[in-house]
Amino acid sequence: MIQEIEKKIKDSYYWDARVKSLECNYFGDEVKIVFEDEKKDITYFFSKCYKVLIEHDVEYIKEISPKHLTFAQIPYFMQNVEVKKVDMYQEEGMEFKINMYPIELLIVCKSFDIY
Repeated sequence: MIQEIEKKIKDSYYWDARVKSLECNYFGDEVKIVFEDEKKDITYFFSKCYKVLIEHDVEYIKEISPKHLTFAQIPYFMQNVEVKKVDMYQEEGMEFKINMYPIELLIVCKSFDIY
């Protein structure tokens, strides 16, 4: 399972792609990351989440509120995505570490899809 997900992630050619949106919904149960690609946007969709940590580098100055940024001003770019299997109370889950500097994400979930 993890190898298939790693291949899908690698095949999404995320490196240095501009992140267009990051959403966390339903009390952290779903997380969606949308980033640009040459032909269409790519979405990473995490569901049945148990841990969602969003850390913004405190030394990175937000000169403009992110909600007011134009597309060209968005400073978030996909840099690295790691996934590994984790045990969750007798069930398997996945842990994702995503670097989209100046944000680092840690997501533990049971379901992941790319579209």
